[in-house]
Amino acid sequence: MIRAFVFVLSICSLRLLAQQPCENLTKLSLPNTTITMAASVPAGSFALPGGRGAAPPASVPGFCRVAGVIAPEVNFELWLPGSWNRKFMEVGNGGLAGTINYNAMLDPLRRGYASSSTDTGHTADNDGHWALGHMQRVIDFAHRAVHVTAQADKAIIQAFYGAAPEHSYFSGCSQGGQEALTEAQRYPEDFDGIIAGDPANYWTHLYLGGHLWITQAMESGYIPASKTQLIGEAVYKACDALDGIKDGVINDPRRCHFDPSALLCKAGDAADCLTSTQVESVKKIYQGGRTPAGDQIFPGVLPGGEAGAGGWSTWITGSDRGRGSHTVLGMPFLQNVGFENPNWDYRGFRWQRENGFDSDVDFIDKKLGPIFNNMNPDLTAFRGRGGKLIQYHGYADPDISPLNSINYYESAVQFNGGLDKTKSFYRLFMVPGMYHCNGGPGPNTFDSVKALEDWIERGSAPEQMIASHLTNGAVDRTRPLCPYPLEAHWKGSGSTDRAENFACGLPKP
Repeated sequence: MIRAFVFVLSICSLRLLAQQPCENLTKLSLPNTTITMAASVPAGSFALPGGRGAAPPASVPGFCRVAGVIAPEVNFELWLPGSWNRKFMEVGNGGLAGTINYNAMLDPLRRGYASSSTDTGHTADNDGHWALGHMQRVIDFAHRAVHVTAQADKAIIQAFYGAAPEHSYFSGCSQGGQEALTEAQRYPEDFDGIIAGDPANYWTHLYLGGHLWITQAMESGYIPASKTQLIGEAVYKACDALDGIKDGVINDPRRCHFDPSALLCKAGDAADCLTSTQVESVKKIYQGGRTPAGDQIFPGVLPGGEAGAGGWSTWITGSDRGRGSHTVLGMPFLQNVGFENPNWDYRGFRWQRENGFDSDVDFIDKKLGPIFNNMNPDLTAFRGRGGKLIQYHGYADPDISPLNSINYYESAVQFNGGLDKTKSFYRLFMVPGMYHCNGGPGPNTFDSVKALEDWIERGSAPEQMIASHLTNGAVDRTRPLCPYPLEAHWKGSGSTDRAENFACGLPKP
């Protein structure tokens, strides 16, 4: 027993001796990589660097803060905790990236991970001008930056601790979800475990059949933010009880067939009704982008995400006419990346072939699809090395249709030999009542990192994840999230606000 203790102590001492001074990392020589900063940060209050995603000063453990640039211009940071759990996690971005996601780096750092993020190769926000005339920046943003950052991170970790990570994880939502599925499909050797939230993996079709389609719908029948509550209340009145309980959460909005014509004004416009053009706009939003011939370009958003902060007023209507996030994100990308013309007018987009010429849908797909789209269901390489993938998507997401995640997962199930074989390494969790990545009336806070750790490190596959809803910082509802196609059913007794009164099962007819 004593000899065993001495042996363990000796191993621990060797690990500590292998850890070199933080500041020495500026001398580290890596291919195509320059370490621009390496500084020790003491435990306590840490002011996050400025930029999108920043937050007030945060409590942190002591860590070595490393910053670097990978040629040509991929900036990244890696935070190396003094008490390392022998694991590494890179976190994803949102929107059109352009900043390091410092805020998302905090949670893995506090868990003991070496934590990393990249700006994806440009240092601007969502205006899109960074891409004009810079195809390498576009490629870095689309798929290369996360990959090369992971390579540099692992080399720095090895140099600092004198040991490689035992496990390497990636976690991201939205654009970060796109990055996650990019890694699983294009760079399967980078990470053992991947978390992909509300992914924008069908990038070109999201920007056309989602962002552009909704922008044009708002142009023809603008819906003011003041009417989103009206629409949301009508949706829940029609569909809330479809799952057997009336609780302000629609379990599966695919079963909700709300007709916005029920809100049609009887005479003129008013605050408590929709004009005929507004009714048509709502129908188009639910329908999703289609060609004039009726071919689906991208699925529509589902009912349930209309009302409240983070709903349609954020993503679809905006506070100013037609300036929801679909427009703020979508039009700069199409102008500067798609058509490489800052003055391109979305009103002239060609949805179908004209005079023998390809449609603009075909043009964007051919130009950018191979760079951005990650819809390949073949995950053989990732699966073959023991990789595990957890994907989640808010059923009330008003930005990226949850149907996109379902469509991709079902294609993977078909390719990989059925549900049983697929769920051995890849599981999808649909989150009733959650908006884009977070928020909404449904339980939307859950620990997907713990679920991934248990799956990879302890062999315990996630049969459910317990999600909670908070009001003013206090938990007021919990609910199990079930691996698709299962969903949570109330057992028939006990509070519907407590997860233990629900069980996962197949959808009821």
